[in-house]
Amino acid sequence: MVGLVVASHGRLADELVATARQIVGDLPRIATLSVEPQSSPEEIRNRMREAVKSVDDGEGVLVFADLIGGSPCTQGLSLCQQARIEVVTGVNLPMLLKANSLRAEVSLRDLAHQLAQYGQKNITCASELLRARAPAA
Repeated sequence: MVGLVVASHGRLADELVATARQIVGDLPRIATLSVEPQSSPEEIRNRMREAVKSVDDGEGVLVFADLIGGSPCTQGLSLCQQARIEVVTGVNLPMLLKANSLRAEVSLRDLAHQLAQYGQKNITCASELLRARAPAA
């Protein structure tokens, strides 16, 4: 099973995982990494390395990061040469829930690609959908 690391600025990673657990229950092989403003790149990289190690059972690890180019993303990318890691940015709750349901079924690389597409697909202007379905007045 592909391991998951959710990494973000502030406590977003912790809260996303806590919310996902409220919806689906236990999430095995998942770790979070919260980056505070005073954290050095070396500290973040070391914590990322430990988080990856804690969830990797040999199938690889998908690192979800909040922002492309941010510290969680860049430090995840810095480890890609040392371990089987894919980094996907723009993490959202639908992506995390879908990752949990797919990660035992598909390869690490396929999982990363599918989740990037799935996350984008689930960003919707819901009020526009409502207006499109409403009968003409």
